[in-house]
Amino acid sequence: MKTTGMVRRIDDLGRIVIPKEIRKQLMLKEGESVSFAVEHNHIILTKFSMLYKLSPTIQILLERLYSKYHNTFLLCDKRCIVVCSSDGLAKYQRRELSKDFLLQLQKREQQIEITMEFYGKEEKVTIFPLLYEQVVQGALLMLSHQTPYYLIDQALLEFVRDIIEEELESCV
Repeated sequence: MKTTGMVRRIDDLGRIVIPKEIRKQLMLKEGESVSFAVEHNHIILTKFSMLYKLSPTIQILLERLYSKYHNTFLLCDKRCIVVCSSDGLAKYQRRELSKDFLLQLQKREQQIEITMEFYGKEEKVTIFPLLYEQVVQGALLMLSHQTPYYLIDQALLEFVRDIIEEELESCV
């Protein structure tokens, strides 16, 4: 664990101000949520993503997609890869997203097909942004390894995206 050397007082209502430098580093904005964990004598604050709540269910869905198409399927929030099909676990799980990828995600198109550098390798990536209240929360991703995108049932992938978006709504 890296120490910042910053110290803050707890006020009479139990509030603590998170230093601006840390908020900037974690891209925390006003109104966003953080989760708390206690480990030994440490309080751990983590930027909260509703997608983490869905990850066990989505893992099963991504595995089924992988077994059908033999492509890598991933779910990301606006910061990192949250969950992926088993073929990508060691390579992608919990990895931070690049700025180039985040720019693609912010386009808010129904889907984006692009060849880009994805963790050191040129990949054909199909991005299905996930929206909640018209704000991008993350994306369903497919890396085309064996089955080209045009051979995959687009309606099925859109259906999967719709299911994830409905689950996001039910989490609130």
